[in-house]
Amino acid sequence: MSAASVFAVIASVPLGFSANRSMRERFHARWKLRQHREVVDDAGEGALVKVSGIVQPLDDILVAPLSGRPCVAYRSRVWGATRILPEAAAETMQLRPFAIDRGPAEPVIVDGDRAVFSLPYVALTADDRERELSFLARHGMQRQRARFSEVALEVGARITIAGTLVLSPVDEPPVDELGFRDLPPPVLQLGGSRDRPLVILAH
Repeated sequence: MSAASVFAVIASVPLGFSANRSMRERFHARWKLRQHREVVDDAGEGALVKVSGIVQPLDDILVAPLSGRPCVAYRSRVWGATRILPEAAAETMQLRPFAIDRGPAEPVIVDGDRAVFSLPYVALTADDRERELSFLARHGMQRQRARFSEVALEVGARITIAGTLVLSPVDEPPVDELGFRDLPPPVLQLGGSRDRPLVILAH
């Protein structure tokens, strides 16, 4: 099969299918968010908390594999079209540590390897087809028809994010620069894992 014919049979996610899945994912994210409370000063290590603010990078950022968008986190999926009810056939998710700018409040560091996303799907276009073919090849898929979706958490996005609170101690300054019991407060950090994923919602 020629490259041109492969391009011809690759399809975007149909509007109805995409919208229905997006609504289910948003409901799932909001349901999980109910298990978290707003972060407060007396919150202890391991508490399930949530914060709102603007995404800021900490280290190198990622490039979403289907859209090519720069971001700090993404989830990319491909479905086969051979089943009556399409199901996810392959998924790639990656997150980089980033910060949540909360304005006058102290920023919160986010560092996890698993997340539930409730973000708008990236609109994939004909310009993304080379990346779609590369994504199929990366997952060893040779199906003639495929449907793709992707969400990307971009720098500057305003979000609510929930996760497990981690209190990271700050390096203590020299003793002669501290008063008695004058220790700096710990850095607030949110973690996420497969058992307790981060929950990320767009505003």
